[in-house]
Amino acid sequence: MTLGLVPADHVLALEISAAKQPQWTPDERQKLIQQQVQGDLFADPEAAALRTLRKIPFNFHYRFRAPSEPIEHENRLKIVDWEAGALYWNVSQKHGDDWERPFRDKFWKALPASDLMFLMGTIHRFPDQWLIVSVIYPPKRPQQSLDLA
Repeated sequence: MTLGLVPADHVLALEISAAKQPQWTPDERQKLIQQQVQGDLFADPEAAALRTLRKIPFNFHYRFRAPSEPIEHENRLKIVDWEAGALYWNVSQKHGDDWERPFRDKFWKALPASDLMFLMGTIHRFPDQWLIVSVIYPPKRPQQSLDLA
């Protein structure tokens, strides 16, 4: 895994699309179960199946420009941050089919209004694909004027 911190000065869009596979495939489910029981000699694979993660049925992407890149260069990266997943489950439970509005309120309005940064990384399954593994959003610092007198 490789990690890097990138300031997101110009967020252009938050794209939300339905996942091609809204549920885990049998192969993905088996891998999740295998990872859970791998370090436990006494784990019951059937019991582990009940604890598998719920798959988020949507993909989230930010389109943005990084300050160190040419102005015409645009990035489109998938958000795999746990906070995006937790927010999805919370707002879908609370708002049902209208979940997207409060999700966008957070990830499209509130976060880009802060000093938004992306912790970007690669994972072993896709070593050439960069992902947003975490969003970091401290409040914006007030602009300080330089007094040259």
